[in-house]
Amino acid sequence: MENILIKDRGIRTYTRKTYFRFALHSAFGIFAFFINIPMPEYQITIGPWVWGLVKAQSNVLCSHLTNFIKAALYTGNFKFMPFAVWMIGVYAVADLFWLRPKKAWKTTKINALFAVFKIAGFLMLTMNIMDIYFGVHFTFMNWMFDPVTSLNNNSIANFVMSNILVTICISIPCASLFLPFLVDYGLVDFVGVFVRPIMRPLFKLPGRAAIIMVTAFLGNFSAGHIAVNDQYKSGRMTERESVCIDTSLSTVSVGFLMALATNTGLNNAELWSGRNYWNLYFWVAFLITLLVALIGIRIYPLNKIPDTYYAHAVPNPEPVIRTGLFRAACQEALDIAAAQEAPWRRIGCIMKETLIVLGTVAAGTSFFGTAGVVLYTFTPLIKWLGCLFWPLFRLFGFTAAELDVACTGAMISFVEVTVPALLVSVGTWSLRLRFMLAVLPVTSIVFLASFVPCCMGTEVPVKFSHLCIIWLERMILSILITGIFAVILFPAGLAA
Repeated sequence: MENILIKDRGIRTYTRKTYFRFALHSAFGIFAFFINIPMPEYQITIGPWVWGLVKAQSNVLCSHLTNFIKAALYTGNFKFMPFAVWMIGVYAVADLFWLRPKKAWKTTKINALFAVFKIAGFLMLTMNIMDIYFGVHFTFMNWMFDPVTSLNNNSIANFVMSNILVTICISIPCASLFLPFLVDYGLVDFVGVFVRPIMRPLFKLPGRAAIIMVTAFLGNFSAGHIAVNDQYKSGRMTERESVCIDTSLSTVSVGFLMALATNTGLNNAELWSGRNYWNLYFWVAFLITLLVALIGIRIYPLNKIPDTYYAHAVPNPEPVIRTGLFRAACQEALDIAAAQEAPWRRIGCIMKETLIVLGTVAAGTSFFGTAGVVLYTFTPLIKWLGCLFWPLFRLFGFTAAELDVACTGAMISFVEVTVPALLVSVGTWSLRLRFMLAVLPVTSIVFLASFVPCCMGTEVPVKFSHLCIIWLERMILSILITGIFAVILFPAGLAA
């Protein structure tokens, strides 16, 4: 601790080190996630180890690191990532039976059912690994390993591994690596104080909700659910506030957004004459999530949930700050920066939590991603159910083929959040459609693969039937609002 103290207008004192941590770490977090860095095309060869080719692009540091690792461990001649995904799946199974068995089997029937889905997903993942590394698979699984025309002659197993599992299992840890700099050293708390006066009248929620939303958006939805659970059990939030934040603001993380942007081509400047749409996509998705929440919390079922506190908690509502916002914001930010651990410790903690999420992703998404692609490829069920959204998408000038893909993508997002983007990863599609299929899974929030079991595994009393209704409401609102943004931002469509 430094000896030199700086007076904070006679109220509190902070060391120079505290100011330095707040300013420098927060600035680096902003740089890692939001500042585009141009990189030339490169391909690295180290003896017999030939990396995949990484094309020239302008992208954020976090995305560059994702491309770097993918080139080193997957797209070249050293395909380690499928094995890494499988090892994460092993951890997920260990979590179910040895690490936290009560959470999986002793809480709710829904959690137990999803635990079964994870086991099925791990078995599929194991069969995929046997095929990749040993060329062995059972005859009755040919449907999973035979080429499929609609998937550009990829097998379902390879399609799910390449476009979902590998991408997510690289992008989420890469995002988590830089996340502490953005959320743990005062920046989120600094901004949170300023939004308190608008959170209650606009969203009927405490200012803490804004901090939790940003944490979930930049970290992962499980971090949001864990934070809400803690606030609810400690009496800082009511049942209604907790359910609203869980289902309306705790959406998928920036790691998932990067995977969606990659699979839809939004961050591929080569497709769009040198322009990268990552920052535009990120901020519009964030804004639309807020706009949909603004409406969603005022309609059934969220508006019917009582404002009661946890049974064993002493109510402790958030104090209202009406004056001296800047001073209060600085104090909260500097308090956090002063009390926080060193970055390497925070990165270690975040990575540990990320491993739990990745376990759910590796096993759960292996099942739901495969199930979603199978339903889309071999049955008309998803397309039939997707017709519900046809009148809405028709408002935004899509061709007949694009309408079919848009409706299917909207419907299948309820199963798994990354599958809609895969529908436009092959073929020529308009930027407007790509943009909508990247945004809708984020703003609709609820999906079966990992969000639902994570949400229902907490003490917050949320019903599965309510989650289904909330998803449908949010999807309808998301299509309408995102469609308006898409038409304004891309009036010419821009096919690629």
